[in-house]
Amino acid sequence: MTIASSTSQSYETKLVEKLRSGDNAAMEEFYNIYRSRLYSLVLEQVDRDQAVAEDLVQEVFLAALGSLDKFRGDSQLYTWLRSIALHKINDFYRRQAREPKPQNSSPDFDVMKHLEQTRDNEPATHTVMESEEIRQSVHQALADLPQDYQKVLVLKYLKDMPVLAISQIMGRSPKSVEGLLSRARKAMRDNLAENNHES
Repeated sequence: MTIASSTSQSYETKLVEKLRSGDNAAMEEFYNIYRSRLYSLVLEQVDRDQAVAEDLVQEVFLAALGSLDKFRGDSQLYTWLRSIALHKINDFYRRQAREPKPQNSSPDFDVMKHLEQTRDNEPATHTVMESEEIRQSVHQALADLPQDYQKVLVLKYLKDMPVLAISQIMGRSPKSVEGLLSRARKAMRDNLAENNHES
């Protein structure tokens, strides 16, 4: 062990002892030392959503302070905090996947709107009747897609999940999810165009 790492370890041991005794100054020090590194780590994992990152970092510190007795000093404090942060990120995505869709929006229409925006940027102005027709045709177009296409579009556009979260849920690499999304959007657009021609 180098002198530097031995000094760092003894400093961390002392800091943990102070934290366990409820020392407020030590808590502030603990927060100031590790906050920015944890925030950067979390921010990258939550699609750069700053509000979510802030909340999760707070959760990490609360969890760490609540389980200091579990910290044995076998690893560096940051390594321990990082593993707590990764658990919190996974919990966050599990909660998101379980959340029900809001009842007051038309999910199919949202998908269509997103897909239409990828095709052209003209603002769509429809009457209620036209919107209902569009909703029906989108519903049909979505239903005609293969299951993995449906799933990836629903996760991305209805649940508003980042690619990283989708990759964990679907058991694919982020690159594979991006490719699947691209193919699913194209298939959806083709189905919409076909349905429009038939009507």
